[in-house]
Amino acid sequence: MFELLSRTLRYVFIILIYYFLYNFLKIMIADLRREKSQPKETGFILLDDNGNSYTLFDVNTIGRAEDADIIIDDPFISSKHALISRRGSKLLIQDLHSTNGTFLNSKKVTRPLRLKENDEITLGTKKFKFLRGETVGAKDGSYL
Repeated sequence: MFELLSRTLRYVFIILIYYFLYNFLKIMIADLRREKSQPKETGFILLDDNGNSYTLFDVNTIGRAEDADIIIDDPFISSKHALISRRGSKLLIQDLHSTNGTFLNSKKVTRPLRLKENDEITLGTKKFKFLRGETVGAKDGSYL
């Protein structure tokens, strides 16, 4: 009788361990999937001439549209005006066939161009500075 009870409890204990491991792995996999689906910050920002900063992620659409990642209220900016995206370790800017064009350091963007720190981006009447996130300390627009 004791041997039967001992063997039964041993199997119950093993089943509980497997159940615990199953739930633990299920939670870890769900957490990893959730982490992958969240956009990753690049460590760079756009700072406009009013001192507003916009955090940049792996893919950023800029425009007036409600579904743009960075929404800019300016009548001279198209609904989907420009795209800033990561390719490898580089961040590139490209014009999305906007009406008034996208300019990088006063030159019109006609193909994807690499962004470098302190580059000046002009969209419509708005000017932005491309900066590392930690270099911004003021909201007075003194970086432009």
